[in-house]
Amino acid sequence: MKIGVALSGGVDSAVALYTLLKAGHQITAYHIKTMPDEFYIERKIKHKVCCSPSDTYDARMIADKLGVRLKIVHMESFFRNTVISYFLSEHKKGRTPNPCYFCNRWVKFGKLFDLMMEDGMEMVSSGHYARVIDGKLYKAVDKQKDQSYFLSSIDRRKLSKIIFPNGDYKKEEIRKIAREAGIHVHDKTESQDLCFIPDGDQKRFLLENGLDLNKGYIVDENGKIVGEHEGLSLYTIGQRKLKIATGKKLYVTFKDPVKNILIVGEKSAVFRKKFKVSNLNFLVEDLPRVFRASVKVRKKIEEVECTVTVFNNEAEVIASQPIFAVTPGQIAAFYNEDLVIMAGIID
Repeated sequence: MKIGVALSGGVDSAVALYTLLKAGHQITAYHIKTMPDEFYIERKIKHKVCCSPSDTYDARMIADKLGVRLKIVHMESFFRNTVISYFLSEHKKGRTPNPCYFCNRWVKFGKLFDLMMEDGMEMVSSGHYARVIDGKLYKAVDKQKDQSYFLSSIDRRKLSKIIFPNGDYKKEEIRKIAREAGIHVHDKTESQDLCFIPDGDQKRFLLENGLDLNKGYIVDENGKIVGEHEGLSLYTIGQRKLKIATGKKLYVTFKDPVKNILIVGEKSAVFRKKFKVSNLNFLVEDLPRVFRASVKVRKKIEEVECTVTVFNNEAEVIASQPIFAVTPGQIAAFYNEDLVIMAGIID
């Protein structure tokens, strides 16, 4: 079978390629460039990010080592016009965007997926930790590394053409396979920061891209001024480090972009049982209008049982227990045990 593999230059995608090659498939590797190489030279890389020049170098070495063709796909303009534009637009609205979710939908399993199909590939693969079974998306075996939350943006019509070999393995097993195969990135550090903010300096990035970070008041829930913020985009719901001294622990509970006010309160005020989700992506067909599920509102948080009521492209969610920091702009992914059934953007 002809399979196109998204080869990032890291150990996960390298092992996905290797295992598919060992299974006898015809592999073509694709490496995407989301930012110009010069960008990474100008910016100090604080933590490991994807798509950097060093990743391209590693991808070439992996492809050469395994004897597969490598295609470098330049998506710099497309990435800026979609993912980065979305990121900036959401910040202007006072929300906290999740660009990786939309990168998977628009870039990796959008434009790149379509390019692979145009090239005659029969299937598409990557090093993500998840599983596709009978055209449906499931969590990975390794729940600590599971990436189904970020992959829940994928158009379900494409799932039957996607394979995630790493979904059946633990991370340590992946590194062992790479080491035994002589793949040089077997101990490579994982990506942590956004590829377009490699120095981790979000404030600099936002200012350079035309966002006004106007200072404003921090007020408590009674309207009392307790401090000054540096620009709403630099804060998120549930944040506690606010550089204010009030004698008690306060958390961000709400951002008001109209009045340019940051509202804070005690931890109990940050929990929510009821919220709305829009821009829905249905991962399974024929979901009833009202259904029970478990919901995850951030990558590193336990799922909570909930009842979901769907209204066209919006849904009302009532959780069985209060959830900390339900954040507008972030992703809500809905599960039936390991099966991903729906996702959307928290309003």
